Amino acid sequence: MLKAQSAAAGSLHQTLSQYSASIATDGSSSVTGSFKTDDSVNFITFNQDASCIAVGLNNGYKIFNCKPKFGKCYQIRKEESVGIIEMLYCTSLLAIVALGEEPGSSPRKLKIVNTKRQTTICDLIFPSTILQVKLTKSRLIVLLEEQIYIYDITTMKLLHTIETSPNSIGLCALSTTPDNDGNNYLAYPSPPKTITHDSLLASGINTNGGTNSVVNNISSVSNSPNRVGDVIMFNLNTLQPMSVIEAHKSALAAITLSSDGSLLATASDKGTIVRVFSVATGVKLFQFRRGTYSTKIYSLSFSSDNNYVVATSSSETVHIFRLGESEALENKHKKKKASTPKPTQPETIEEEDATLLQERPSQESTQDDDEFADDGDDSDEAVEGDDNDDESLEVISNKQRKLSQGSSNSFASFNSGTDDSSQAAKNEPLIDQNRLSVARLIRRSSQTLGRKAAQRMGDFLPSRFSSILEPTRHFASLKINAIGKDVKSIAVMNNELQEDLVPQAFLMRKDSDSYLSKEMLSLNLLHIYVVTSEGFFYTYGLDPERGGDCILLHQYSLIDESN
Repeated sequence: MLKAQSAAAGSLHQTLSQYSASIATDGSSSVTGSFKTDDSVNFITFNQDASCIAVGLNNGYKIFNCKPKFGKCYQIRKEESVGIIEMLYCTSLLAIVALGEEPGSSPRKLKIVNTKRQTTICDLIFPSTILQVKLTKSRLIVLLEEQIYIYDITTMKLLHTIETSPNSIGLCALSTTPDNDGNNYLAYPSPPKTITHDSLLASGINTNGGTNSVVNNISSVSNSPNRVGDVIMFNLNTLQPMSVIEAHKSALAAITLSSDGSLLATASDKGTIVRVFSVATGVKLFQFRRGTYSTKIYSLSFSSDNNYVVATSSSETVHIFRLGESEALENKHKKKKASTPKPTQPETIEEEDATLLQERPSQESTQDDDEFADDGDDSDEAVEGDDNDDESLEVISNKQRKLSQGSSNSFASFNSGTDDSSQAAKNEPLIDQNRLSVARLIRRSSQTLGRKAAQRMGDFLPSRFSSILEPTRHFASLKINAIGKDVKSIAVMNNELQEDLVPQAFLMRKDSDSYLSKEMLSLNLLHIYVVTSEGFFYTYGLDPERGGDCILLHQYSLIDESN
């Protein structure tokens, strides 16, 4: 049973109307007192536009600015471990959930606080542990293991309750910016079975939990039994479910919506494939290979212009996938090849293909992440410390990459008299010389051979084999400078092109005469923000024309009191 307690019920609406007041940014605002000395990180997240970072600690919480430059802007120290903290853009409104380790605190209690006034606006008590809290300018979403509560954020009135299948990892996604019709959307895992109108109502979409109670028709695109990787799309304005998107066969590990709610990105618990869907139609627009071996995907995020998807994983590698024209054409070409009948082959080959493909129920499922065979290009099992994914050196797109204007000018300044080979090098993906290893060089050679084989024989091979030889891979990647093991991370992209100074040695081979040069180059880069469970914030630079390895620009501690 939901129990709400208000600290100041009479002035609740007036207080909430002031949530748009900005938090202090003088770098010195903090509240001190008796507190724990343990600064262990319990929770880290970005706000909706990635301009701030909120950190939940064992002794309070901190707020940091990311843009235009990094810096601490607010801190609360208290005798309470913070398990969840969510911001509403750069306003003074915070949603906080304690870990419940101290007397009087509970992981079932949500506090809405005003940091500018240092007051608690209201407390909300829930029947079980709170797993996620999401905020928009009009809605507050609270996710429990088997329920989702939807509130009007201006009045804190409960609008709707959704009964869900067990969701122990608290998986859900929210579009933060209204679309052209003024709608925001919520995405969450579907029950593990085929979804129809009758079964959806029977299995738990509660349409009687709020003021807008109607029977809803569900437009389902799920047509295969025993699926656990489908996603339900829910309209937060009409308070009605919209559709079920068939994403993966296996359980979901990460989902995210673009800020405008037009795109959905998903990854399964196998972690080998990232998919992007149209929310309006449910059609799969892109499919990318993250790696060969299974790994845990920690987060997915879209750039604000919807041109990139950023994925973090337990391999401590961050992949950036480009949603470009060439990638769309490549995905379309593969889908067309998969649906094109193949000419009759000799009997022996037919039997071999039938044996290989007998587990595939349909042509569409051949593209499923769980059906890809090991293409042998991941070597981290054999080489200690090597990247755990198909990344970096082999990053190629069908569309020729050109050096960004800033990079081109800088490159020419120390590489005069360029020949054809040096000119071609300008269009190659950036390569971090510090990440070179024998395993990566071998992998690059094998992948190059695979691409050439796919180009020559792709029309004669079944789509299963051509997909293995020439998958659509990431546009860029980076390796997190983690100190320990099992480091979790989340990452977002700032799509504003910025001019950065980069050591010339980053772009030069180790055997080059210029490798030891201390000269700096001016590059036009997109910034990737990464935060880790170790309490570090990293800024990496991505060349939007060349891709390849991202460049580490800055590193800060979120725990060190000097920040």
